[in-house]
Amino acid sequence: MRAAVQQSVRLAAAPCPRSPRRSPLMKTRQRILIPFTHGHSGSALLRRAGEIAASHAVDLLVVSVLDTRSGFDSDGPAGSLPGERAARLAPAEQKRLEHDLKRHGLNQANATVIWGEPRCAVASLIRSWCPDLVLCDGRTRRLLPARADRDGPARMTIRRDGAFARLAGLFFPHAQEHA
Repeated sequence: MRAAVQQSVRLAAAPCPRSPRRSPLMKTRQRILIPFTHGHSGSALLRRAGEIAASHAVDLLVVSVLDTRSGFDSDGPAGSLPGERAARLAPAEQKRLEHDLKRHGLNQANATVIWGEPRCAVASLIRSWCPDLVLCDGRTRRLLPARADRDGPARMTIRRDGAFARLAGLFFPHAQEHA
C-alpha cells in the first residue's frame, strides 16, 4: 500500500511578488510544482499528481533538472563550455518527460527541463513560478531549498511504505545523514 504524507513545512524562498491577478482572493487554480526523476519514484509522483489534478483545478509544472556540476576541471581549451552538454541533452530529456506525462494521463501538465546546480536551479524556479505546493519524494526532496516556517510554498512528500519498501529497509537501512 502506498501512503502519502503531507507535511506542513514551508520551503525557504523569497516571498513571491503576487500580481493582482494572482491575489489569494481571486485565485481559482492551485499551482503545483513537481521536481521529477525517471523511474519508479517518479511514476509514483505522477500518479499522485494525477489524483490531485482530478480532484482540484490545478496548474501542474513537472520539471526535470539536469545537473551540470562537473567532478573535474576541463583539460585545456577544447573542453566544453558550461551548460553546453546540458543544452545538448535538454531536448531529448524534454521529449522523455512529455512521454512520461502522457503515459500517466497528465496531458494538461506543463513540462520543462532546467539545468545547473540542482538546488539553486529549483530555488530559482520556485521564486519565479510561485507554486502553492511542491510535490516531492525521497529523491527529489534533496533538490529543494532549505526549509523555513513562513516563506515559500507548502511541501507534500510522497513516501513509499509498501511491503517491499519496508522489507528493503530491513536489509538496506538508510545511512545517517550528516548535519
